[in-house]
Amino acid sequence: MNSTPGGGPASARQLVLGIALCATAFAQAESNGIYRSYDASGKVPTYSDRPINRTSHVFALFDGNLLWPRAGTGPVTSRQLAARRDALEPLVQRIAKLQGVHAALLKAVIEVESGFNPRARSPKGAIGLMQVMPATAARYGRFNLYAPEQNVEVGARYLRDLLVMFNGDVRLAVAAYNAGESAVIRHGRRVPAYPETLKYVPMVLERYNRFQSVPAP
Repeated sequence: MNSTPGGGPASARQLVLGIALCATAFAQAESNGIYRSYDASGKVPTYSDRPINRTSHVFALFDGNLLWPRAGTGPVTSRQLAARRDALEPLVQRIAKLQGVHAALLKAVIEVESGFNPRARSPKGAIGLMQVMPATAARYGRFNLYAPEQNVEVGARYLRDLLVMFNGDVRLAVAAYNAGESAVIRHGRRVPAYPETLKYVPMVLERYNRFQSVPAP
C-alpha cells in the first residue's frame, strides 16, 4: 500500500522505525557511553556513564573493538626495537611536550601497542604506532593514522584526555586506553578484570617506569 502526501501507513511505519532507532541509540549510549557534564560555573567537566544534570551529553561511545595484543609482523629483536625507538625519539619528545603528556608514557604505550611499527594494524582495525581506532581519531578531526606524527598526535591527545578524565591516575588512564573509558567507569573507576587488560596495564607501567629512569636526549 502506497503512502499519501498527507501521511499514510507507510509514513506511520517510518515514524515507528525512527522512534525505534532513536530508542536503540539511546540504549546504546546508556550502556556504552561516556557522558560529559559541567558544574554550575559551566567550566569544570565531570565524566560518568550516565547523565547527571541538564548539561550532560554523550562524549564518546565505546564500540568494544579494542583488542590486545595488536597485529604483529613477526618477532622483533631487542636491538631492532631499540633502533625503532631511537628513530622515533625526537617525534615522541616533540608531541609529548606539545600535548602535555610524559614522553616516557607515550613510548611505553607505543612499545606495547605496536613495537614501534607505524604500519601495524590489528584485526579489529586499530592502526599505527599507538594502534588508534578510526572512531577514536574522528573525535579530534581527520588524520592519516599510518603517518607516524599524526598517529602519535591523536594517541597523545586521547591519552591526555584519559588522564584528565581519571584525575591524573596513570594506571586507570592506561586501562581505559586498552579497555575503553566506559569499562573503567562501569567498574567503579578501577581496572576492569579483563584478562587482556590485566596483562596490558602492568606491561605499559613497567616500561613507563623504566623509560622515566632514562634521561631524555
